[in-house]
Amino acid sequence: MHVPNVINTDSNKLIVANNNFGFRLLSWLAEHDPRKNVFISSFSVAIALAMTYSGAEGNTKKALAELLGLTGFGLQQINEVNADLMSMQYGIDPKVQLAIANSIWVRIGTTPSPDFIQQIKDYYAGEVASLDFGHPDAADTINKWVADKTREKIRELVTPPLVSPAILILINAIYFKGIWANQFDKEMTAERDFHRFDGSRKPCPMMSRSGHYDYYETNEFQAVSSPYGAGRISMYIFLPKPTYSIGDFQKVLTSKNWQKWMCRFDNTKGDITLPRFRIEYGQDLLEGLMALGGDEIAGVDFAGMGAGPLRISNVVHKTVVEVNEEGTEAAAATAVIMVKGMPPEPFTLTVDRPFFTAIRDNTTGAVLFTGFILDPTQA
Repeated sequence: MHVPNVINTDSNKLIVANNNFGFRLLSWLAEHDPRKNVFISSFSVAIALAMTYSGAEGNTKKALAELLGLTGFGLQQINEVNADLMSMQYGIDPKVQLAIANSIWVRIGTTPSPDFIQQIKDYYAGEVASLDFGHPDAADTINKWVADKTREKIRELVTPPLVSPAILILINAIYFKGIWANQFDKEMTAERDFHRFDGSRKPCPMMSRSGHYDYYETNEFQAVSSPYGAGRISMYIFLPKPTYSIGDFQKVLTSKNWQKWMCRFDNTKGDITLPRFRIEYGQDLLEGLMALGGDEIAGVDFAGMGAGPLRISNVVHKTVVEVNEEGTEAAAATAVIMVKGMPPEPFTLTVDRPFFTAIRDNTTGAVLFTGFILDPTQA
């Protein structure tokens, strides 16, 4: 098993690449659904896709490397750095909980490459399980694993229609709970108007607190860092000025700017008023990933997995976050679903002649109704 190292130059480069990937994906999702809250864990997505990358070859591998910013890294190097990053969950802070878990689910009767499976175990501490994906309870089995790893915050990541055709399913789950270094006083929380994206106002419970914070301000936005526990992990909040919309801010949210901004916070006395909120978000990310990295992302060249011709059919991602006076609790899970080879060719079925029909209970197999329809115009 890989023994984690301290964060080094390679780790820093991969962190920058992960952040860049995350900001690009977040911006794409926000642009394509501009009136919806978007909250993702790009770390979870990147880890799930890195495990998938371990089994990619040819143009598929090249496309994933470009999407994730892995070009120039060797596979061994990527796996070792990700193992280092996963080790950050250990011994952070008594007031911070961080748990990261990975798994790979294999269709019964399929024998993936032992080398691929060993990489997932060694570098990602991945649990490996065989499962009858065609069984009605298969999705429930996977969802129970996800619920356990996210402290019941995410209870349904996959559904039976997604699971039933799968050959392999690679999953990352992450759970975070942090207590504010300086908690909000619940008695100071009061209903105030929140100015929504469409210009309307809606009352919202607003928490208030005074103190010294790492703070940064430009002509376009204000930004504050609110730490958890001893301060290793913080929530960063960027508030565009009234003359600068959230859409304007999305355009300048890049990895390069993020690195620049992180160096410009100064400890300053001030007042914070922050909404108390809980948000759930779910999305199949494959369309966005293909938009950012090309159609080869879905690929058909995953020979390194050793399970025959495979392609990515879905990248399902779900998150939940709750921010209150005590702190923040957040969870995310990502499932990369691998199915057989190329998708089937589109078909045309025109039912314009006599046909047979049946109504069946797909759980028990019981056929409830059957019939030959010779003339649908008959009463």
